[in-house]
Amino acid sequence: MTTAAVVAYYSQESNVKISYAGHPPALYMQAGDRVWSYARPPQRKDQSDGLPQNIPLAIELDTLYSQLTISVAPGDRIFVYTDGVIDAPNSRGESFGLARLKEALDANTGAPLSELNAAVLKTLHQFSEKEPANDDVTMIAMEIG
Repeated sequence: MTTAAVVAYYSQESNVKISYAGHPPALYMQAGDRVWSYARPPQRKDQSDGLPQNIPLAIELDTLYSQLTISVAPGDRIFVYTDGVIDAPNSRGESFGLARLKEALDANTGAPLSELNAAVLKTLHQFSEKEPANDDVTMIAMEIG
């Protein structure tokens, strides 16, 4: 199964457009905020056509992939990661999960961008009590300049 997240920054329009294919939601934080928010795709109003939406690539040929647009300004941040981050288990079999990821980001809102991934990775390692080895762990933190 192949998931994907496409994140495109349009400087002249001052927005970021995101589309998912079975991928967990990116998080974003506006410069004036102190908490991160999930960038969730909009729900279709009419789903009576039976077409699947935002599922992993190559599952159904007629899949519709919605697009989310977020207005951004200098200092706003976007955080994208693979499911290996939120699926990483601890010794009790619990997954790190979206809530713990958001808590780790919220706890480090003042961290320089260069240190943000390291802070999240440290929290993940403390939770899982080891290097997560069940899946890839990839994170990208971006800041609008």
